[in-house]
Amino acid sequence: MTVLKRSIYAALPIALVLAQLCLAGESAQRAAESIELAFVANAEEGSIAIVDVAARAVIGSISVNFAEVEAEGPGAANYAQDTDVSPDGRTLYVSRGYLGDVAAFDVGSGRPLWTRPLDTMRADHMTLTRDGRELFVSAFVDNRVYRLATDTGSITGHFASGIFPHDVKVSSDGRRLFNSSLGQMPSFPLPKDGRPPLDKPEVPIQLTIADATTLAIRDRIPLETAMRPWQFNADETGLYALQSNQHAVVYFDLAARKVTRRLDLPIKAGVTVKDWDFEAPIHGLALTDDGATLCLAGRASDYAALVRARDLSLIATVPVGDAPGWAETADGGRVCLIANTRSDDLSFVSIADRKEIVRLPIGNGPKHISVARVPASVVAAIKAR
Repeated sequence: MTVLKRSIYAALPIALVLAQLCLAGESAQRAAESIELAFVANAEEGSIAIVDVAARAVIGSISVNFAEVEAEGPGAANYAQDTDVSPDGRTLYVSRGYLGDVAAFDVGSGRPLWTRPLDTMRADHMTLTRDGRELFVSAFVDNRVYRLATDTGSITGHFASGIFPHDVKVSSDGRRLFNSSLGQMPSFPLPKDGRPPLDKPEVPIQLTIADATTLAIRDRIPLETAMRPWQFNADETGLYALQSNQHAVVYFDLAARKVTRRLDLPIKAGVTVKDWDFEAPIHGLALTDDGATLCLAGRASDYAALVRARDLSLIATVPVGDAPGWAETADGGRVCLIANTRSDDLSFVSIADRKEIVRLPIGNGPKHISVARVPASVVAAIKAR
């Protein structure tokens, strides 16, 4: 028996190596059978443009305001605020801005699958768990983050955030949920005849950390300045973030509970507050897969800023379209996609070459971008519509 045990243990590393090789092979096969697509939310027209990243071409779209409902709110119309795509690339989730709900769509056919009202003035940013089973969405004016089951859209819980919850993300281990709030914004007044928010936080601007399973609050970190789009660093000990009314990017150390690095970004001559919306002169932050480079959407000054993440030093600013409002990396971190809100187009920025290489007409009022790998059969269905 002892000899047998030793032989098993001796063989175990080889078995593990073989298993890892098999998994790597399966992953490579799935990648070969899928295509990288970008889903660009056209907030004003209520559609999602679907872009083949490698082909640099729009291959289809999904109408997300399928009932043609008219809704109003501060600023321009917003029928598509945020997007997420299921891990298998077959389902698209959209927080429908001023419609105050979340809807799911079959990617191949564009058919709506379910709609879930949140009874809020604005459904804001979202995040999807890695297994794709749950979706967390910020109910902007109610100071809440809701958890939805992705199979039915049913609400399975919520927690109270700060005032105007905005960006929301799940930690890589799936255990913690992070939500940053903006605080009350003069540029986004609540309707005078509307009901009061469902929750009234004591600290208006905060980073709320909740248990992703129980939704119990683990921590509330008060913030002096509100965070706009942000991303974890590689080991999730801190955040790269944009801030309200700041032409800058910062690093926020979670253990120190404060900003420890800052880079002020160039401001184009003649820029005024009329050149951006909702207190966000820089709005869009993406981090390359290797964690080395940040790509920022410089809304006020019409550029994409490439920044070394390690020390927050500026690499280059790249001119793009009018009012870039979101950034996302693609093509293995070689390209940064920039949604230009006022010129209604999408810029492809080469990170290595530090220049715009393609600009595509994309739709009316593009904002959020999600990048996902989608099965080739689903892509064929998109093109056939």
